[in-house]
Formats: sequence, structure tokens, C-alpha cells
Amino acid sequence: MVGVVESVGAIVTEVALYDKPMVLPLPDMYGKNLTFKTGGVDGCDCAEILALIEHGKIDTTPLITHKFPLAEIEEAYRIFENKLDGVVKVAITN
Repeated sequence: MVGVVESVGAIVTEVALYDKPMVLPLPDMYGKNLTFKTGGVDGCDCAEILALIEHGKIDTTPLITHKFPLAEIEEAYRIFENKLDGVVKVAITN
């Protein structure tokens, strides 16, 4: 889920669904005044999050390891589902 969170006072948003429990790096998080917002792909804040990404306020480049056009979405899912090629997150483009 979360690697080392460097920011102090950050809001960490996790929009995902996991098939097993995740372990937080609590020793790295102590004293950072973090707020966590999670949901099983709830999508209630997705418009706001996407706007922040679009305006350069959130840098997702370290997370997106693979990009595929919509026509290759089946291959993208295959790689993501099977955790191949060092995948972290996949972006689908037009």
C-alpha cells in the first residue's frame, strides 16, 4: 500500500481493493500527522484527485510504471493482475 511517506501533515488517499491485509510502515509514519482516506474503489473523491493530478499538485509518475492504449487493455490487465515486469500501476490512454 504505502511506502515511506515523506510529507508531514499529508493526506494519503488509497483508492484500491486488496485481496489480503496490507501492512503499514508505522515506524516511518510516526510523528508525521498523516490523514488516511481509504475506500474499496469508492470513487467519491476521484474527480478531486484527478483534478489535483491534472494541475500538477500530485505527481503520479513514480507510481505509473506502464502505459497502454485502450485497444491493449486486456494486455494491461494481464500484466497488472499477474504482477509482471515490475508493474506498480498501469495507465490506460486513448
